Amino acid sequence: MAEIPQPVVGAAALALVAVGAYITYQALGNLQSGWTIWQSDPIDAGDVEYEDGVVEVQGKVEQLEAELLTTKYTDTPAVAHEYKLQRHEENRSTESGAEWQTVDSGTETQPFYVTDETGSVAVDPDGATVSLDTEKISGGSEIDIGPVDASTDKRYEGRLAPGDRVHVFGQKRHAQGDGPDGERFYIGDGGETDTFSVSDTTETRTMVRYIGGGLTSLLLGLAALAAGGFLALVLLGYLEFSDIVLQLIAPLA
Repeated sequence: MAEIPQPVVGAAALALVAVGAYITYQALGNLQSGWTIWQSDPIDAGDVEYEDGVVEVQGKVEQLEAELLTTKYTDTPAVAHEYKLQRHEENRSTESGAEWQTVDSGTETQPFYVTDETGSVAVDPDGATVSLDTEKISGGSEIDIGPVDASTDKRYEGRLAPGDRVHVFGQKRHAQGDGPDGERFYIGDGGETDTFSVSDTTETRTMVRYIGGGLTSLLLGLAALAAGGFLALVLLGYLEFSDIVLQLIAPLA
């Protein structure tokens, strides 16, 4: 069995640890957000006026700006939208087959109102984590023509529009000349909580999104950290690849 050069092992270990640490950090942030929202209870939009600090509301979206945004691919009016473009790439030098690579993505938002039967409250979503249901707008078919691969791109889009259900968790801010549309107060980003969230669903589904996604990412992050740690031990001479291979195939023998 050919020996893998130490610089290659070291680079792989470093990359896995860095990626694993980043994914784990993001996962813990999602879990914290889900837990924070779980511990809170929504209040009526009309009662935000009498509150201070962190607030949570849910209701319907109402237009605040004179002109709405339009989504990237369908030109649909919205107060917030997400988009993602994936491209089909065939790697013929390996047996891994075709893969869809994300080549473009983004989120755009503008201030809006959350309205329920008690009233309305303005929201400035700048700096918020925006969570929207996305759907495939176009693309996804693959064509293999001899040595040439052709395919269509896949475009995904999510939007939050007037009349849609919305859940907002953030901080009540007193406007000092910078509030949306001259409002005296609004919900926005602030130092009293690390969680500022806008989602197109209910409180319960928002928690499920954060906690479910956080747990999945946490497993991936810990797996990458474990793989990086294993390679580091190999590099330091405490383990050898052959030892691990033998331990893996021994139960099959």
